[in-house]
Amino acid sequence: MAAIISTIDQLRKTVSINASIPFERVEPFLQTARDIFLNHYLGTQLVEALEADELDEDYQPLYNLVQKALGPLAIWLGNAELSVRFGDKGFTVESKQGESVAASDTKIGKVEESLERRGFKYLDQVLEYLEANAADFPEWTNSRFYTLRGGNYIQSATQFQEIGLVDIDYSRLTFESFRPTMSMIELRYITELLGDILDTTIREKLNDTQTDIEKALIVAVQRFVACKTAELHTSQASKLNRTESGTPEYKPLIRPLYSDPQNEGNFFSDQAVFYYNKIQQTLNKYAMELGIEPINSAMDFNSADMKIFNSFG
Repeated sequence: MAAIISTIDQLRKTVSINASIPFERVEPFLQTARDIFLNHYLGTQLVEALEADELDEDYQPLYNLVQKALGPLAIWLGNAELSVRFGDKGFTVESKQGESVAASDTKIGKVEESLERRGFKYLDQVLEYLEANAADFPEWTNSRFYTLRGGNYIQSATQFQEIGLVDIDYSRLTFESFRPTMSMIELRYITELLGDILDTTIREKLNDTQTDIEKALIVAVQRFVACKTAELHTSQASKLNRTESGTPEYKPLIRPLYSDPQNEGNFFSDQAVFYYNKIQQTLNKYAMELGIEPINSAMDFNSADMKIFNSFG
């Protein structure tokens, strides 16, 4: 079985790296990137198929995209170790004069940022290719990642952006990273508000014929879920919580909007409240058509009981 990237020459096609570096120095990071990212998003079976000694011709386009993602992600994970040497003086780098000088954290940080951005951009393209050609890759459709997809009111990155009205640059990787949060939001707010029967009925019609009333309700729900998800991911508390661990991870791409930049008033929070009220109004106005009882009193959306993630510890 051959590795997806097995030589320095192959790696140099994806990242700028010195040809004299022994492959053994970068191999551990290629393996780590494979285990952390490829196995998660592609599934072990598909990764092993791409590592076959004789690659199926139909897999070549996907193989090329995976290589472009794997190289930057691997060097991103190992950049700090690869760019310095460890000796009596601690961590050092070579100067232009061949002398050892202290490694620049700023320089390393900029390289890491570039590698991270490119690696995840190509991984996003890998997911886009797999979605467009899912029938050709049964290993992927049988993977744990694929089988756990679906079931949400918002079913794609395109819907999240065009119906939810939250700019994520149509990133499939960003959308997939949002799924757990969307599921919790739907369970805590939507299922609770609609009730199990109506919630199930509406979900079953997401890809079927809908009445005008059902469509209006679905759109309001989708926009609420998108805005609430955006609020949670762009809040100051969330950003602090995510960076404290220092664990390498994919950072979802989302355009934060603030109604009060100085105090970081989150515009998505206001929008989430607005669309939650729209859901309630629709339920009250068309209660008979939807087969439910009108809501007697509006829930206090901002009460302590109705907030997800009241504290970030």
